[in-house]
Amino acid sequence: MRTPRRQLQSYSGRWAGRRPSVLSLLIALNVGCFVTQSVIEHSGVASPAEWFGLSAEGVRAGHYWQFITYMFLHHDPLHLLANMMLLYFAGREIEAMIGPRHLLAIYFSGGLLGGIAQWLLPSVGGPLIGASGGACAVLIAFTTILPEMEITALLFFVIPIRTRAKYLAIGMVGISVLFFLSGAFTHVSHLAHLGGSLVGWLYVKQLGFGNPLRLQKYFFEKRQREERHARMSPEQFISEEIDPILDKISREGIHSLTRNERRILEEGREKIAKKSGVRS
Repeated sequence: MRTPRRQLQSYSGRWAGRRPSVLSLLIALNVGCFVTQSVIEHSGVASPAEWFGLSAEGVRAGHYWQFITYMFLHHDPLHLLANMMLLYFAGREIEAMIGPRHLLAIYFSGGLLGGIAQWLLPSVGGPLIGASGGACAVLIAFTTILPEMEITALLFFVIPIRTRAKYLAIGMVGISVLFFLSGAFTHVSHLAHLGGSLVGWLYVKQLGFGNPLRLQKYFFEKRQREERHARMSPEQFISEEIDPILDKISREGIHSLTRNERRILEEGREKIAKKSGVRS
């Protein structure tokens, strides 16, 4: 995935000024763990995946560290390369835009939830290993922040495709859902991809990027309404809020009031009592 230089000019300068970056440390840690894993496996002493890969047997035995350590093991160099390329191209923008602390939170929480999802509904033979849950979380966070950015994605790491970031996210999530439901490519942890993607999307949503969730919109409007009511004088509150409710009662009866309208009446009573100095 490659982003246009002109569109990223404002971000790349800030990112390039930080050395070493959290992203580079994450990639170095993944590469170092893979090299160590390969040395141990070729020595014939033991398989690190048995102790550090995520498996139902390991969790039942109390090896809870596997929910974190599985993210730093990989099957082969191609598996490592694919995840690190994804993490690099999306992670450098995330670190520049919202900071290294958020990048780490997205990566680890995405990997954690992805691992939990795959553990709850296992569909992969053998221990789960790979950074794809965290990498998918970072990618979806990037595409949620800049959904209209034009990027060049490499299909199968070979065919360049020009598209918008949001379509890349939709395609990746859609393929993971399709493969999971159809049972195709059972050696791939589709649920880890989906769990990580969900974390990346929700994380940047709560930071205020993209269209707000319905729940976020509800609480925002509620807070705005409460602040507006607090600024009103009792006379203004009665005129703008209470009188329309009283008119409704005269037309339709008190039984027609909604819970919110009853709450406004109670709030009006408290305002009047407070002004007159009467305790309820």
